[in-house]
Amino acid sequence: MATSTLRGLAVAGGGESSESEDDGWEIGYLDRVPQKLKGPLPTEEKNETFKKALTTGDISLVQELLDSGVSVESTFRYGWTPLMYAASVSNVELVRVLLDRGANASFDKDKQTILITACSARGSEEQILKCVELLLSRNADPNFACR
Repeated sequence: MATSTLRGLAVAGGGESSESEDDGWEIGYLDRVPQKLKGPLPTEEKNETFKKALTTGDISLVQELLDSGVSVESTFRYGWTPLMYAASVSNVELVRVLLDRGANASFDKDKQTILITACSARGSEEQILKCVELLLSRNADPNFACR
């Protein structure tokens, strides 16, 4: 008798790369329990924890890190923001949290907008549509020329 494995949320792959085989980004689907900070973290460690929370879709940890002073407009290698990562996997709840915290819905990096990233995201059609609608409701510019 075959057993099926349920997948968790799709997680962002971003554009991170490095010389090592383990660059800290987890790509694919993850089933994780929400994490909590155990105490104050140094800035560098806080940024790495933030990146991992974004890629795993850990909304409560993202909120906790934003509360602790991590910028909602942080940028990672290649200039992607947290909102771009959330939109790239159609994580509507995370997109909403980031927008509520002041993330710029009209941000672009090298003519790649958050709206275009959401439109070409991995995820169900329903999740992509919800994400796009949310971004448009928060002033994402649909007329921005993209690549």
